[in-house]
Amino acid sequence: MGQCLGRLDSGGRTPQHSVNFTPVAAPPPVPCRTYLQISDPPGSTSQEEQLTTNTENQGPPTRLLVAAIDLGTTFSGYAFSFRHEYLSDRLRISTNLWPHNNGMSMKAPTSILLDPEGEVKAFGYEAIKTFGDLAEYNQHVDYFFFNKFKMNLYQQGGLSTDFKLHDISGKTMLAVDVFAKVIWYLKQHLINRVKSLDSRIQLAPEDVQWVVTVPAIWDDKAKFFMRKAAEKAGIEGRNLTLALEPEAASLYCRYIPTYRTDLQGNAQTFDIFRPNTKYMVIDLGGGTVDITVHSVLESGALEEVHQPTGGYWGGSTVDNEFCALLVCIFGTDVYQEFQEKFTADVIDLFQEFDLKKRTFEPGKDAPLSIKLPASLIELYKMRSGEDIQEVLKNKFDQEIKIKRDKLQISPQVFIRLFNKSISSIVNHIQSLLEKNTVSGVSVLLLVGGYAESHVVRDAIVSHFPNLQIIHPPESSSTVLKGAVLFGHDPKAIVARVCKYTYGIAMMVPYKEGVSDPSKKRVINGEEICDDVFDVHLRVGEQVSLSENRTGKQYNVQSGQTHSLLEVYASSVPNPKYVTENWCTRLGSLVLEVPPNTQANDKIVVLLYYSGTELGVSALNPRTKQETKTYFDFLG
Repeated sequence: MGQCLGRLDSGGRTPQHSVNFTPVAAPPPVPCRTYLQISDPPGSTSQEEQLTTNTENQGPPTRLLVAAIDLGTTFSGYAFSFRHEYLSDRLRISTNLWPHNNGMSMKAPTSILLDPEGEVKAFGYEAIKTFGDLAEYNQHVDYFFFNKFKMNLYQQGGLSTDFKLHDISGKTMLAVDVFAKVIWYLKQHLINRVKSLDSRIQLAPEDVQWVVTVPAIWDDKAKFFMRKAAEKAGIEGRNLTLALEPEAASLYCRYIPTYRTDLQGNAQTFDIFRPNTKYMVIDLGGGTVDITVHSVLESGALEEVHQPTGGYWGGSTVDNEFCALLVCIFGTDVYQEFQEKFTADVIDLFQEFDLKKRTFEPGKDAPLSIKLPASLIELYKMRSGEDIQEVLKNKFDQEIKIKRDKLQISPQVFIRLFNKSISSIVNHIQSLLEKNTVSGVSVLLLVGGYAESHVVRDAIVSHFPNLQIIHPPESSSTVLKGAVLFGHDPKAIVARVCKYTYGIAMMVPYKEGVSDPSKKRVINGEEICDDVFDVHLRVGEQVSLSENRTGKQYNVQSGQTHSLLEVYASSVPNPKYVTENWCTRLGSLVLEVPPNTQANDKIVVLLYYSGTELGVSALNPRTKQETKTYFDFLG
């Protein structure tokens, strides 16, 4: 519901061939800017250490239980399976059924109600009902109600630990706390569900591998944020894996039979995951549309052939169009007052709209009816003194009517609410299909809750008649169940494509006619070129789990306890300076320097991205001792 459920306004010279880190006594809360100083340009062989690091064995260990949490924009839920269940039947995955007025569902609305002290009062359907009951007697004022807040991480620039969310009435709370409380609730609910299976079950933290899903288009800051929220919810970092949503769906769909017809029109079983098949996964979610392209290897494993792409074109885009329509009908002042005074009615209205959005079938002539809250109609009469039926007749020419408590919308107008979303999705798919790396894609796999919309599916089918469009049953749960499979087998996807170019800010000797004059600095009498982007990984580069990568070798001064490096990302393959418009500072990389480090020791630093998150390894080649490292992307 996005904005529609919030407010409308919304001293010595450094030797050549060396690199020195900035020494600090301890890692500060906000790491200071660090430059590297060398005499050779970045990428020269004198910097590179031939010691290689294989990232294939850096996945999580085998656990007794894999538990997945899918925190979505619109709906959230959890699933789990024991190791013995996975080995005997990979699709034997347990989920929870959440009761509501229309039955049961595997996911509940991403809504959380917190009491005035900030403790969890209710979640999902129960949170919506409880908040409505409190609002009816005006007892909700001191409570916090957050709904559909996930997209704030995608839209927020410069994400930090201080970032705050606004609840439905405008009160604020740290975003990391809100996310952590939702994850905590789902985690506890899952653990209680597992224990209900057998009263003697005892689960130690190391028995459970937790998987939390994230959109593939999220940047590294947002992923880092989600990891920190999960850790704050009580999940230890070593027991946590982040799964990319379209990847998870792809893994699950490998085990679902699909169909095609032969030349005579007879149905045949068809496995799209046969070797050498290339297909596109389109995860149509409530907030984002995530797209990735996979190829099936001879072994049956998957590799990514194009970096994840997508945008903010999911079901919430349609919600926003409906919100704009309501403003057009009732006016800005009336609708804003309706939001502020009757928040529970706003929630109910958009709950019903979400159901209509998923079940409406194009081709029908009858108008679509949505029940309007009496509070909205009465408020309009009180503020305008006009008959709403007469106003609609003059403004919309019978395409939109109100009969008693029903808003009746013609099919043509209702479909137009999808136009902005559909045009963005279709245009992006078309642009991807024209790329060389995507050439040969024969199947589009539609997953996610928004894929349940007939309007969206029909539009994609009509725009791509020469491709096979597959919409698996229960598509809204494919990401959730696929995340469980990913937790059991994180090596099922053996290669990924870097979404960004990653590197470290550094200084090199200034070269006349080569270096940018604006970057010229003089340090200890030596001319230095500042802000150089030292590339470790390049956008579009395919990185394999089994690939041996070469780290870069740096000198480190003895006596240091911690050292800092500044990490940057860029959307172009060959950035020269970190200050270029297409470069973004991710944060700091902190290295703990062992006390036995000698004056001439070197440290090999390797940035890698073979998993779903940016990783780092550091090693002292002399001692063969690994150096402890961690990122700080929110400082």
